[in-house]
Order: sequence, then structure tokens, then C-alpha cells
Amino acid sequence: MTSSTTQSATRRIDVSAVREFGEVLLTSPARLCFIVEAKYENDVMPGAVVDVLRSCGHHVDVLRPNGSVADLWDLLPTDVARYDAFVLKTVSSGPGLSLLEAAAAAGVTTINDHRAIRLARDKAVAAVRARKAGIPFPKTWFASKSGLLDQIPPTSYPLVVKPNNGSALRDVYRVDSPAELARLDIDDSGSLLAQPYLPNPGYDVKLYNTGDEVFATVKRSPLHPGADVVEEQIPVTPELRSLARAVGRVFGLDIYGIDVVETADGWVVLDVNDFPSFGNVPRAAYRLARTVLRVTRRQAAAKESARASAPTVYRSVLAPVVEARA
Repeated sequence: MTSSTTQSATRRIDVSAVREFGEVLLTSPARLCFIVEAKYENDVMPGAVVDVLRSCGHHVDVLRPNGSVADLWDLLPTDVARYDAFVLKTVSSGPGLSLLEAAAAAGVTTINDHRAIRLARDKAVAAVRARKAGIPFPKTWFASKSGLLDQIPPTSYPLVVKPNNGSALRDVYRVDSPAELARLDIDDSGSLLAQPYLPNPGYDVKLYNTGDEVFATVKRSPLHPGADVVEEQIPVTPELRSLARAVGRVFGLDIYGIDVVETADGWVVLDVNDFPSFGNVPRAAYRLARTVLRVTRRQAAAKESARASAPTVYRSVLAPVVEARA
């Protein structure tokens, strides 16, 4: 994949942060590949994580699937593996997940696990999985096109309508009546979800799990774009921490974020996102770099243990048969 890799400009490194997280960061060099789609090439995440890892002596390539061809045979195992792990930052319908799954098919570690990402990205699947596991989640309807939404009972309004594969809070609508739904110009290029609107004070709470710690921040709700909201970090209560960690266990994610809103019956999860922005999380890049290395080494140890405990397989040796001469 050499033709698909580039180096990003190194940002200034926080020396005190390296000291704080150095026990994991300053270890034997790892070989990592970050798959970064065009939307995120100039964003803080994941570029800041790449810079931290490089500054600590790890080899990191950045694969940009929107601008280069990837040689899939480079993923296959050889005597010396090209990469220890792949890390993905992608949009829901982007090509990055296919490359991550190809790496997993070759036996390479992926962060997050490629199966966990699939579970979270398909929001219909995510809703059912969360609900089945006992995670508080709004009742959810699935429709292949907007014209079918009129089958939802009028007593269920107001509704929140959003794309099944949406990201970055785009195309999320509050609809107060069937008549308003009929007037709404909804993109029908993909499937849709509808959920009862849960009242909020103009903001949601975003819970981030960096792998080792849970952080909470206030984030303006897409349903209240004009609300006067100060987006900032807030304390994490035991209830919020427990909810965030439960979501991680249910989906199998290592680094992720969830949107939650407080109701009369307690906190409810609205959305699950793998590798979000981690906005307002202190030293997020260092915390994520630590998790990437920890997961990479954990998986390497597990694979080595599996190889060591696997039974020896004896293969028959085929020898040429020589016909006896009369």
C-alpha cells in the first residue's frame, strides 16, 4: 500500500502528556495504518493521534481511500507483517470500512473491531441490539423510503426522522404532525429511521469512552440549532459511566461515543458512534493513542497464545510413485 500512504505535518507535542502516558506510548515501536477518508483529512481527529504516535517512535502510515488505489495483497500475511493494526476514521457509506474488513480478513488487528463498527453504523441494527441488551433506547421504526412513514400512528408524534446510515447529525428532523411530515423534503437515497421525540433543554449529553476513561460533554442538539448552549465538559456521574461502559460491552467497541438525553425515566441512548471527534476531552489524542497501542498489543498476545496452544497438524508428504520395472 506504499502508493496510498502519506505523512501528515507533525503538530506540537505536549511533553507533560507524553510523560503521563509514557508507560504505554514509549514502548517497542508498532506499525500502524490509519484509514482516513476525505471528510476527515484536515480534522483534528484522527490526525492528532497519528502525530502523537509518530512522536513516540511508532511507524504510522495514512491510507486515504478517496484519493489512491490500495493493493489488497499488501494486507496478506508474510514473514514480516506490514502492519500490526489498522485504525479507521470513516463516514457511514464511505469505502474505508471495506478496507478495514479486508485487513481483518487477512488476520490483521482492527481498531475498532470491524464487526463492532458494522453493528454501530447500521442504526436499525444498533437500535435493536441495544434494546435487546437492556440499554434504554427510544422505540424505533424503519422505513425504506419517506413515503412509508405515514403508516406510523399519529399518536406517536412528534417524531424524530433521520437517515439509517447518517453521521455528523446531518438530515435529522423533528416532525410534529403527519401534515408536517407530508411537507418535509426528505432525501430518499437511503433508508430512514423514526423515533418519538424526547424533550430536551436544547442540548444532548455526549459520552466519550477513550478506552480507559469516560468523559461527558454538553453538545447542542440538532433539533434545537438556535439554542443558547455552552458546549463544555461536565462531570461524569456513576449512572452515566455505567451506561457508557455497558454500550461498549454490548457493541464490542474500544473507542466510541454515545448521545444521551435525560428523561423522566432516566437517561436514554439516542445514538452510538465509533471514533467520534472527542471534542472537549482533555488530551484526547494521547488517551486514544494509548488505547490503540494497548489493543494492538493485547490482540498480538492473544494471537501468539492461540498459536502456541494450537495442536500440531501433520500433513502427509506426497512422494512420486515409481513404477516397478518388470
